[in-house]
Amino acid sequence: MNVLQSVDDTLEDELRRGPLHGMNAQVGFETPNADWAARRTGLWVNLFLHSVDEDTPRRQSGDRSIVDEQGIVVGYDLPTRFFRLGYALTVWGQTPRDEHSVLGNLLEWCVRTDRLSAQHEAHPADIVSLRLRRSPEDAEPPAMKLWAGLGTPARPVLDLLVTVPVTTPNRAIDTEPVRGLTLQSHNLQPPADTAERPRARDGVRLRRKIEEIG
Repeated sequence: MNVLQSVDDTLEDELRRGPLHGMNAQVGFETPNADWAARRTGLWVNLFLHSVDEDTPRRQSGDRSIVDEQGIVVGYDLPTRFFRLGYALTVWGQTPRDEHSVLGNLLEWCVRTDRLSAQHEAHPADIVSLRLRRSPEDAEPPAMKLWAGLGTPARPVLDLLVTVPVTTPNRAIDTEPVRGLTLQSHNLQPPADTAERPRARDGVRLRRKIEEIG
């Protein structure tokens, strides 16, 4: 299961156990275009994934050492990278009042929830975060720009932002790790011309006589 499938399943689990508990509502991830809107029946909560981008301020460089129980480096891995998944969260019902009622529950759930209780080992709950995207004042939210391209009348949307970690496979060390150090010494023979060299006498090095050139 890849990262997007894991997040989809986690979001659906959270919604069914939280704000949609006891409701006869369908949860879908389809593109909410005019064709889908015309075919759907009953109450739907749609989570449309409209953007994927990296949280670059959190990106780190360099390798990290992998150490075993004995404190020996057995491999290396790259730092975890974090990606932001943008979901347009919308409600589709029979009447606007029905939609507003469910949307209000979803809004309160988004405000109260900052971490997802992931049901899958690939992404533990303590590192998968959730929040509503903030838009600058007087700026149109990114999710609202979708409706023109989808050919669907604009409707209220909660722009949900899920931040998820993505790791790379560990790289094992090719050679056997160093577990000790051995020192060896050898008796080096003096050079052959050592005997011809002048020796020190009484701590004073003999100097060669220098004849003055008159």
